[in-house]
Amino acid sequence: MEKEILRMLDECKMRYHLKALMPEKPFVVAFDNGCEIMRVALGRRVELAIVSEEDQEADFIIKGSPLCIQELLRGKEKLSVLSRRQEVNVTGTYRGLLFIESILTLCRVYNSEPVVI
Repeated sequence: MEKEILRMLDECKMRYHLKALMPEKPFVVAFDNGCEIMRVALGRRVELAIVSEEDQEADFIIKGSPLCIQELLRGKEKLSVLSRRQEVNVTGTYRGLLFIESILTLCRVYNSEPVVI
């Protein structure tokens, strides 16, 4: 899970236009796959990074199986769809869900195919 989170954070850092979406105060998201819990801080004035449990309390919690969390972090599944199918449990506000879903969707890796002219 750490590898997928770091990949997502790297993609987020490369997309400079996402800074406008980030809140002033760090928004902390906890990903719980049943084996481990990892927290990520997202904000305009903070380094987008994994944070320890002692640093900050999570504003939004996503719990699910390792496979569901992996698919979510890769951008292959949307958070709202997984939540509706009850494959993941979310704790937090609806606004938080929309924010996280937007970030995960915009930070996914796109498979681009060469254009032949």
